Amino acid sequence: MKYMKTMAVAMVLLAGQVQAQDNPIVTTVDSMKDKAVNNKVTEFVVNEYNDIKQYQADSWQQGKDQLARNKEQIVGIFANVKDAFSHYFVKEN
Repeated sequence: MKYMKTMAVAMVLLAGQVQAQDNPIVTTVDSMKDKAVNNKVTEFVVNEYNDIKQYQADSWQQGKDQLARNKEQIVGIFANVKDAFSHYFVKEN
């Protein structure tokens, strides 16, 4: 995650540098900030970041669901073994 943030900052700075070369005279900080934020590279990085966050959330939920299913199956196995032992080894009166 730290790598993604570093790459995002580097891309924004690189995009700002390329745009600054197109117009070497920067009149205000706000105009440069607007160019650095509103460009295709920044939009791509933000969209990828959001997609990754959504994918991770979905993956975590699938993992939690799988763990719940595994727990149910393991408890079911022990219940079946207990029933089998009580059926075959308990003497009936």
